[in-house]
Amino acid sequence: MKLLDCILDYQERFNRKTCQVSTNYKYLETFKVNFCLTDLHHLFGLHKITRDFASHTISVIQTGVFILEDFRNILLYNDVIERISLYEFIGDIFYSKLTSCCIVAKDLSKNTMKLDVIFFEDKNKISAVLGLRRDKSGVFKPVTLYFTSAKKYAKVRKTDVKEMKWL
Repeated sequence: MKLLDCILDYQERFNRKTCQVSTNYKYLETFKVNFCLTDLHHLFGLHKITRDFASHTISVIQTGVFILEDFRNILLYNDVIERISLYEFIGDIFYSKLTSCCIVAKDLSKNTMKLDVIFFEDKNKISAVLGLRRDKSGVFKPVTLYFTSAKKYAKVRKTDVKEMKWL
């Protein structure tokens, strides 16, 4: 999926919407996830190739001024391409409900991004990961999207997702 297609799809399916997630973990039985179009700036790693603010980056992508290929000489370009390839994983979680478990941050030994919930899906030797962080109001927001080694979460306790409901 191309960058602009991802932006337009996210705008239609996620932007300014809230999903309520229910789990079997008694200390986090239900939580809300808020989505904003500017989330994609960090989810795709665009902050690694441009210094512009998220709102500016998204608007210039929508107008066709931002051409991703113009950044291919930047060292982290391939990381951005890899993250964009993971875009459909977000829909798999919240619409297709293909990912049935998540990890609560208290079970992570190394949590440098201070994530509160992680959705993941094993794909052979790698895992697709969507990390959420709780804001001051208690609502969760998507903050990172990447591939990592499947071994990283192999021995971590997992929590089943019972239900997802759009509010």
